[in-house]
Amino acid sequence: MTPIFLSLQTAVGLLWKAFWALAIGYAFSAIIQVFISKKAAVKHLGEGTPKQLTLAGILGFISSSCSFAALSGTRALFAKGASIVSALAYMFASTNLAIEVAALAYIFLGWHYAVALFVGAPILITIQAILVTITFPKKLVKKAQKTAQEKTHGNEDPAQGLPTSFKNKLLHAKTWHRVGAAYKGEWGMVYKEIIIGFLIAGFVATLIPPSFFEALFPTNLAPWMLIPLQALLAPVLAVITVIGSMGNGPLAAILANNGIVFGAIMAFLYADFNVPPAIKINARYYGWPFALYIALITALSAIITGIAVHVLFGALGMLPTHANNIQELAAFKIDYTFWLNIVALCIAITLFIIARYNKGKAPHSHHR
Repeated sequence: MTPIFLSLQTAVGLLWKAFWALAIGYAFSAIIQVFISKKAAVKHLGEGTPKQLTLAGILGFISSSCSFAALSGTRALFAKGASIVSALAYMFASTNLAIEVAALAYIFLGWHYAVALFVGAPILITIQAILVTITFPKKLVKKAQKTAQEKTHGNEDPAQGLPTSFKNKLLHAKTWHRVGAAYKGEWGMVYKEIIIGFLIAGFVATLIPPSFFEALFPTNLAPWMLIPLQALLAPVLAVITVIGSMGNGPLAAILANNGIVFGAIMAFLYADFNVPPAIKINARYYGWPFALYIALITALSAIITGIAVHVLFGALGMLPTHANNIQELAAFKIDYTFWLNIVALCIAITLFIIARYNKGKAPHSHHR
């Protein structure tokens, strides 16, 4: 039982290390969702121009960081007339440009990886657009959009129905009820993904020998072969591990500790929509042919972007030179993590309490 106990202990330690980033990040996400309306942006995403792709990326940034919520939001945009490239740009940005995802990358991997998420985003979105333009299956897209329209029931925008003035919105009881509800909803959508991801990371860190990663990711090759080959295999690992954006941070740290190159780790992080649950959800939204098409486009984009980011950071002399020790990360200490987790726990409890109130009966209302 000792290896199992150590695996669970490692998983809990990793989750403790990351809790503040998750809890505070979701609070920011909930506030942004409620205070910024999507309605105006949705109607400007129909052609996939560079300006519209930028707008889609911004819309994704202010949206949820949950992979499954991102899939739902993507379906809503696509069903309302957004082009496929704009919808995919939104989908990618809503996870890989999220504050909490970048915070997890910083905690588990270091600043190079957090910066690379933001640097790689426009590269990946551009590559997606090019690949779609080259391969554009007109009939398949039309059929998928029709299917998405049949399965979309309105635009559930948390900002809808609130005062337009920022000051009035800030003082309105319903606003904070919705922030609390959005926060609760964020956790409701991702808690299984988070638990599974950290459990897998705990067991992998404890039970899987380095020889496994050496067999999966060859390490004794020349750089010109090593980087593209490892990047090519990264989406395969994403499929095997069955975890998305909120669970792959600690596993990426394990990869870094086992000699996997920077570009391949970034490709792994970018490939969070290639996990089987995400593909299955897309199949339910659009049908299997279009779901597999999206999976192929996102996998190729992740691979190419991972290689491009590695080459770019190498040219700038910014490749990471060491990896964080996974056992040290999992160790419990009275340090900044402890105090940030206390603050995060207070925020979480407060927002969960606010979420329990009815719309017109939220606490501290100026109407009372």
